[in-house]
Amino acid sequence: MSDVRASDREREAATLRLRADHLEGRLSLDELEERVAAAQAAVTIGDLATLQQDLPERHSAPPPSPSPAKKPWIPGRRGFSHRVRLDSPPHVVREHATASLVPALDTIGLRMQRSGPDHMEFSRGRDRATLRLQPVGVDGTLLIAHGHAPLAVRRAFAQLAQ
Repeated sequence: MSDVRASDREREAATLRLRADHLEGRLSLDELEERVAAAQAAVTIGDLATLQQDLPERHSAPPPSPSPAKKPWIPGRRGFSHRVRLDSPPHVVREHATASLVPALDTIGLRMQRSGPDHMEFSRGRDRATLRLQPVGVDGTLLIAHGHAPLAVRRAFAQLAQ
């Protein structure tokens, strides 16, 4: 199996694992840069495994889920922030968000101002909401929603995070 050619996705997953090990203090910045460059240039899965052989194995099981988030209830305009890890790739999460969230925000006047493959920004006057999607591992996504908005918008983002 070590002679099997590595895919772009496998190289990216190895890079993310190396960055996580750096953040945990297992690799210095110089070591991280050196190994990331080698991961991006890796040809086989064996090349990628060699870069991580002196690091602890990461389990693919997701971290334990926090207790369910409470539905926002304080009326008025308030700041909000939601972070949730989803077991779907970013493009699938983005499609779901586009189908469910954009129409709901549009009905209350929040219009999409900017959009890219990894983010969507909405605004109306002082109300703002941002949705960011970050790949996690091979097929996961970290969804980060934050902003300053009325109760209806905060509830819409809380629904998306569930």
